[in-house]
Amino acid sequence: MRISAKRSTQAGFSLVELVVSIVILVVVMAAVFKQIGLVQRKTQNEGLKLDLTQESRDFVDQFARDLHMSGYPTPKIYQNGGGRTDPNIALGVVLATPTSLRLEGDIYGDGKVYSVLYQYFQTDPSDVNCPCLRRSVQQKVGGADVVYATGDPALAGGPGQAPSVYYTEVQNLIDPNGMTQGLFTYFQADGTQVDVGTGVNLDSDPGNKIQLIDAIKVNLSTRAGQFDQDTGVRSIVNSISTIAELEN
Repeated sequence: MRISAKRSTQAGFSLVELVVSIVILVVVMAAVFKQIGLVQRKTQNEGLKLDLTQESRDFVDQFARDLHMSGYPTPKIYQNGGGRTDPNIALGVVLATPTSLRLEGDIYGDGKVYSVLYQYFQTDPSDVNCPCLRRSVQQKVGGADVVYATGDPALAGGPGQAPSVYYTEVQNLIDPNGMTQGLFTYFQADGTQVDVGTGVNLDSDPGNKIQLIDAIKVNLSTRAGQFDQDTGVRSIVNSISTIAELEN
């Protein structure tokens, strides 16, 4: 008896088919990882933008609070006030430039008068985040040595004033030089802009411009500290401004 056997065959992938499948898989995975990278960069940029926005908002809120308390307590509440050299009397705005501002007031509500300085720094060897805007607060020192006419706004207040110590700053500012508006813009009560030129102070104020100031606008534009991996530039990520009125 003859027994016939059939040879069974199994179908499989050829080498060419395997290579094509691997190439397709690599292309798909590359596209997936590229999208993941884009999402990660976007998330990182949005987080950085949020941080800078919050920093700027905190700064302008502090600025508005300082300005609202500027000029209090006024000389009118004292019968025997010592004039502008009296450490218990706040003179309000005492120095105004497009990039710096010094004012006096009981900003903490503790009965003491403080000298508050906002100062723009173009560069700082110890701070890679400049250009930046900083804030200093020192208790006002009175006496005959109170002087406001000085070429360095950081020293305005005279030799009797304690050196400025900065606690708060807005980092990575766009250089305001050449812009339509400076960091600080000054207005009268009717909205007319007060042109302070390169700066005025209590000892050098032609036209009594400081007395005309009723409101101050602060303009903050910041750049991201990191370079965009797609464009290779530091794009503008935040711009914020606010106007606060002098209430005293």
